[in-house]
Amino acid sequence: MAGKGIYGCLETLAGLALLVIPTAAAQLLTSIAGELGEGTSPLRDAAARSLMTAGGGIATGAPAFALFLMVHGLVNLLTVYALLRRAVRWYPWALGALVVLLGVQVVDLLTAPAVSGWVLTALDIAVIVIVSWEYRRLRREHSDATLSATPSPALSTTLPSPGGTPEP
Repeated sequence: MAGKGIYGCLETLAGLALLVIPTAAAQLLTSIAGELGEGTSPLRDAAARSLMTAGGGIATGAPAFALFLMVHGLVNLLTVYALLRRAVRWYPWALGALVVLLGVQVVDLLTAPAVSGWVLTALDIAVIVIVSWEYRRLRREHSDATLSATPSPALSTTLPSPGGTPEP
């Protein structure tokens, strides 16, 4: 859960940075790609090309990507908060938002497949499964606690009124 919270913070901050200074983010990725490209490993070369492409894409599609990152990060943070507070009523909203964002990710992956995107999508699916499992468990605990706290009508007795006749 701590990892999900940290990931949500980083995602929100990255989205905010992309929204405020997209050219700086693109330049940062391009410089990292340049450093990676100096090696002789095919893996480093592939990573450098990927970062270079991402840097160019960020400069052109920054507002939409930044908005997605910020919303996804905030939903992750609210989901972690709901889990920590055991706030059962927030779970359906968080699950709905996560499913909608997952749909956006899948559509994006179908149009521009990337291994890292599939990995992150698989992680989001795992989070949705875990959160829905936790939601069902908490709902069941909550209903069990409510049932045990409510007195059964069969156990209640009718006390006689001061006049001597029992009240209905």
